[in-house]
Parts: sequence; structure tokens; C-alpha cells
Amino acid sequence: MSWGLKHVRYSQQGFTLIELLLALAVFAYAASSVMQLVGQSARNLSQLEEMTFASYVANNRLAELQVSPVWPPKNKDKGEVELAGKAWFWQQKVEETADKNLREITVQVASDKSMENTVFSLTSFVSQYQVEDKP
Repeated sequence: MSWGLKHVRYSQQGFTLIELLLALAVFAYAASSVMQLVGQSARNLSQLEEMTFASYVANNRLAELQVSPVWPPKNKDKGEVELAGKAWFWQQKVEETADKNLREITVQVASDKSMENTVFSLTSFVSQYQVEDKP
């Protein structure tokens, strides 16, 4: 009788520790990149929303000036408007043009009263209109 040991060959199943650590490192790097992208997108969305509301304020102010009977529009006029639950501050700058019945108006909108951080600026032209009475 032979008491010899049989040589059994086992096939490798699963991953080694180094392979697992490498896969975990790659996953961690990819996950952190995705999280940075999501954070940047959230900041961009907030900034875009703020610019959109500020553009509404500027457009509304220019529409008011276009239908106003006061001529010429007041230079350096300032005001405050509430829109979307937030206070917005605007300032207008009026410049003369070659045509005496036309003014260039720039409306700047900010989220602070000091107007240091302008969110949106819009320039347009406003004309003086006259209603003619016809018999």
C-alpha cells in the first residue's frame, strides 16, 4: 500500500486582494468625478435661474418705460421689485441719441441694493410717441 498524497490542482476562483483594491480605487475616482460634475451642474442651474429672473425684471422695466407718458425718461432712476419671492434692485442709465425722440436705455439688475454685483444688464431704445388727434 502506498500512502502517497495525491496532488490536487485547484483552479483560482474570484479576485486577488490587489485586483480588488485596484478596482475600488478606480471606482472611487470615477464616483468623485461624477459628484463634482453634479455639484457644478447644481451651481450652474442656480446661476441660470438667477439670470433668468433678473432678465424678467429688466424686460419689465423697459416695457414700463416704453408705455410711460413721461419724456425723457429719468437718468439714474432706481427701484426695487419683488419677483419669485426675492427682492431685485434695478438702475437705469439713459443716454441721448442723434434723434431727439429716441433714447438709449440700459437697465442693470442686481440682487443687492448697492448694485455692486450686477446679475443682468439689458440695453434697448425707447422713443417718444405722440398721439395725433384727427378730426
